[in-house]
Amino acid sequence: MRALHPHPVIPLAAEPLSSAAFAPYGQVIWPQGDGGDWQPGDAELHLNQGPPRLYLMQLPARGLRFRELAAHQLVSQCLGVMEPHAWQIAVAPASHPADQPIDAATGLRAFTVPPRCILKLHPGTWHAGPLFAHPGELVFCNLELRDTNSQDRLTLPLSEGQEAEIRP
Repeated sequence: MRALHPHPVIPLAAEPLSSAAFAPYGQVIWPQGDGGDWQPGDAELHLNQGPPRLYLMQLPARGLRFRELAAHQLVSQCLGVMEPHAWQIAVAPASHPADQPIDAATGLRAFTVPPRCILKLHPGTWHAGPLFAHPGELVFCNLELRDTNSQDRLTLPLSEGQEAEIRP
């Protein structure tokens, strides 16, 4: 009897993170000196739809495979690892319709995010992550709204039967 694989795995090569490459999906906030006023490159936050929530999110390693993405329409979510480990994220533009599955082979980009930076996702950016395979657990700084997880979390599957895997 032939073994069937219900979900073909679509490999996504993770790109190195740069501000220019990530611009369609959000901003990369890099370290800078203290004491200055706002400048281009600082996070342009959208937190006016409710009280913000800043917390340390403890995540177990879930591997680098996924079958769906999430988006938050009301907030510019910010994510950054608190430890000296890189992590991965897959993204699709906020303009992708919420009622149409995403083709992993053509509709996604993946990035390896180094430590010492924060990603600010534009409102509505579809994302899978933070994802990482090692170590067993990481802690992330997460800035969103108080009710993002219960009131502003849309999910979107990949195209029928697809599963994607980020290749760092």
